[in-house]
Amino acid sequence: MSAFRVPLLPSWLRWLAVAVVGGVIFTLSVVVAPPGEPIVAGPPDLLPLDKWRHFLAYAAFGGTLAYATSTWRWSTGRLAVFVLGITVAYGVGIEIWQSFLPDRYFGLGDAYANALGAALASPWFLLRDRLSFVSLSEWASAIVD
Repeated sequence: MSAFRVPLLPSWLRWLAVAVVGGVIFTLSVVVAPPGEPIVAGPPDLLPLDKWRHFLAYAAFGGTLAYATSTWRWSTGRLAVFVLGITVAYGVGIEIWQSFLPDRYFGLGDAYANALGAALASPWFLLRDRLSFVSLSEWASAIVD
């Protein structure tokens, strides 16, 4: 089975994406005041919208972190534990920080949503050994040819 070719952005750009996603999460979780009335309906109505937001935000953080570490020569299992651990630790850290802020609180449901979102990056590690990372120019030229 041949490897699936994946474009690999420059390292600085991959890490910038991690910083941007982490910065947006931090800003919306710590810096910006929460809405007066939380929105409770979500897609679907099984979970409140804020839990979906936590889930998607930490899925994005875990995904960008997994992509940023694509060229690391660690074993797949070790890298998966690292990415999941960093993402969950960031989510729990934000929740703990919120417990010291007025109008914010530590939410166990939010921490669970963060961790489940982090776990959404896991399939990347199941596929990682089947991927071939190539430069963006090499990938683009193969598309054009």
